Amino acid sequence: MINLELAESDVFTNLNVTLLLESLTSGKIVASIREFPDCRVQADTRETAIAQIQATFLERLKNIEAVSWKVPINTSEPAWVKFAGVFKDDTDFAAVIESIRAERTIDDDSEIDPSYYL
Repeated sequence: MINLELAESDVFTNLNVTLLLESLTSGKIVASIREFPDCRVQADTRETAIAQIQATFLERLKNIEAVSWKVPINTSEPAWVKFAGVFKDDTDFAAVIESIRAERTIDDDSEIDPSYYL
């Protein structure tokens, strides 16, 4: 079952849209709204096109309802989680880790071939 409850804080007070103005080779101006591509007007001047698209869109908004919907998504835990901590109290594993740590932090350069850096 889907819940479409609209919280008071989610009520829309402003809607920002982008007006697109296109100059045609005939000299006319086409105005449209990017978010509503089928809302278009054509006029002789830029100012007239803007006024017409605004009026057209405001009239259209009278029939539009905006509903905020928070979609619940079921997520499962990552596969590796069931193995996390499996060696927590294992003394043999702790010894192996300590051996690796000691090898990484050793300051002995005897195993490095000096010609490699020349």
